[in-house]
Amino acid sequence: MVANRTFLFIKKLFLKLIFILSPIYLFLIGVGLLYSDDLIFLPPATSYSPADNLIYITSDNSNQLGSTQTVVANLLINPNANYTVLYSHGNAIDIGQLTHLKNNFYKHGYSIIIYDYSGYGLSEGRASEQQVYNDVQAVYNYLVKERKFKPKHIISYGHSLGAAIATDLAFNNPVAALIVESPFTTAFRVKTTYSLVPFDKFASIDKIDHINTPFFITHSRDDPVIAFWHGEELFEKANKPKMKHWFDNEGHSEISHTMVFWSVLENFVSQL
Repeated sequence: MVANRTFLFIKKLFLKLIFILSPIYLFLIGVGLLYSDDLIFLPPATSYSPADNLIYITSDNSNQLGSTQTVVANLLINPNANYTVLYSHGNAIDIGQLTHLKNNFYKHGYSIIIYDYSGYGLSEGRASEQQVYNDVQAVYNYLVKERKFKPKHIISYGHSLGAAIATDLAFNNPVAALIVESPFTTAFRVKTTYSLVPFDKFASIDKIDHINTPFFITHSRDDPVIAFWHGEELFEKANKPKMKHWFDNEGHSEISHTMVFWSVLENFVSQL
């Protein structure tokens, strides 16, 4: 009798918990479905004006089959470079704010192309997961098909959100290497840590072990935006050859401002 009463009590408690938590769970699913793009993509006010050095590249419109839109890019060619960096930026910046970074890559011996996602800067349209994948693919196609760059000389590089976009490019195309800085495993887990809903966005963790190109990852242990464990988990799952360098005090966006970063990057690239 006691066992039966205990079982009934636990059963009632369990049903109450389901009743209480179900609306919360449904709310999370609704937010994920309806508002995740607004939470992920935070385009700033455009920080640059039309100029002669901008390139206008046609990208497939993911919202309308057969239609296209224009994304804006800037290519800086170093005549002594062996590699061109295809750089995918974070979620709250545009290419007008990347001049220092672009010049730093040039100074360290690289050519570099930076571009704005749809809805960022002077790029047309609106960002979504599939749309930014289309955008980076369009930039890659521009380099390979129009400018005749060889894939074995293109490095797919991404910071923060851009790390997921760079990963998708390397997942779908041959490149010399994949480099990610301050990356996340999936977009939703940046906020939830665990997978709470039956879908997610920008799931690099599901792609990384299918990529066989040389891989370099860097992350700072004190990153206040994307927890350090994301970088550890991605590195653990990535295939060899792979290299990591962890920083202690460079936050989310300061890694590429350090002398150490450029030294480690040179060491990685010298082994390609």
